[in-house]
Amino acid sequence: MRIENGGVMNIRNSGSRLKAKSLLQRFSSVVFGSVFLLIGSLSYASDTHQVMPGDTLWDISEYYYGTPDEWPTLQQVNAIADPFKLQPDTMVELNALDPFPLSVLYRSGDAWLVEESGENLLKSGDLIEVGSVIQTGPGSSLTVQMRDGARAVVPSNSRIVLKREGERGITFQLEQGEVESYVPKNRMRRRAYNIETTAGVLGVRGTHFRASYAGEALLTSVYEGNVAAQHRVNTAEASIDEGEGARVDREGGIQVVPLLPPPEGVAINSLSNESIQVDISSPIQGQTFRAQIASDPNFLTIIRDQLSQSSQIQFDPLPPGFYHLRIAAIDELGIEGESAIFVIHHHGDQVSVKQEEDAWIFEWFHKAQTNYRLQLAADHEFTQVLLNYEPQNNGPLRISRLPGNEIFWRVVSLDERTNMTVVLDTGTLRSL
Repeated sequence: MRIENGGVMNIRNSGSRLKAKSLLQRFSSVVFGSVFLLIGSLSYASDTHQVMPGDTLWDISEYYYGTPDEWPTLQQVNAIADPFKLQPDTMVELNALDPFPLSVLYRSGDAWLVEESGENLLKSGDLIEVGSVIQTGPGSSLTVQMRDGARAVVPSNSRIVLKREGERGITFQLEQGEVESYVPKNRMRRRAYNIETTAGVLGVRGTHFRASYAGEALLTSVYEGNVAAQHRVNTAEASIDEGEGARVDREGGIQVVPLLPPPEGVAINSLSNESIQVDISSPIQGQTFRAQIASDPNFLTIIRDQLSQSSQIQFDPLPPGFYHLRIAAIDELGIEGESAIFVIHHHGDQVSVKQEEDAWIFEWFHKAQTNYRLQLAADHEFTQVLLNYEPQNNGPLRISRLPGNEIFWRVVSLDERTNMTVVLDTGTLRSL
């Protein structure tokens, strides 16, 4: 550790210094017996810590949580620039290490907070308290964040009960569906993060994993870190490491297997109707694929989620723009494997046409290994072709000095690999 001020802090003694200097000075007017009781209550129940001269986040973390390792979370939540230089008399939020309440970061489709009075549609910024029930509808996705920095994505057709585990832990009671979790690496292990079903319980020691419950089986895929699985009936236990998955049956044991590798030979195409098509050239016979599209690289804002037993997957139309795609194969146990991840420039195959003074400007996306021709004709069947031009570059194409009557146009493409010619787009030119 490098310290800019040139000194080295003795972390071992920081907690005692905090007690002697920060707390005893603050309550020096109180008799010793009262000070002892007050210190005990502060170490377990205080919401904030008032900074005294010389305090550091290591001191505060070690005193209140028994370890200095929680200082990064305190720094992040309290927006502290320098953990060595705390301003005296400022207040440090301590309950940020409590996961509750959860806040809604993102919702796509229908997701509800289920209460006795009915179902209330969740929206970004809503707070979700302990004991709440979350339900997602078909084709939907909900992303929530815990106060301690952990995040969870709840896909469609899932139902979860949020429970407190211990003093500052959380349990997702997964009644149906799935939850994908991103747990900060600096999160203390003694603050439990569990996934619970009637088949078994997952105790999370990792940072990125997926858990699903269907058909009376608990499935998990561990992408980073480690997860401990425990059977609810026969108390069997297993450790699932990074790159492994497991199936926990209600009546059987725990089966741990390596995750399938990411799919190879993936081709992505924007179609003329603004949908996205994914082709996997090297599928395994009978294999199921899962493909997801998100607007962020961490896949917290999932907008499309599909399962397919075909090597060709087509998504519903999306507005043009940049997206992120991940595809994973699912094995015979139902365990989702490692993902292949791509950035998509979704453009559609429409041709942009606009008039500037006496000229028409044509522009479209040029794919590799594909030749294009702009054709103009006096009739919609293109029997009287006026122009059959092959552009020499990928930039806008400017056409001027056209006849004043109605002109029909189309852009055709010739794929060199398949030797197929298709009409990319077509339309009519009418002078303004």
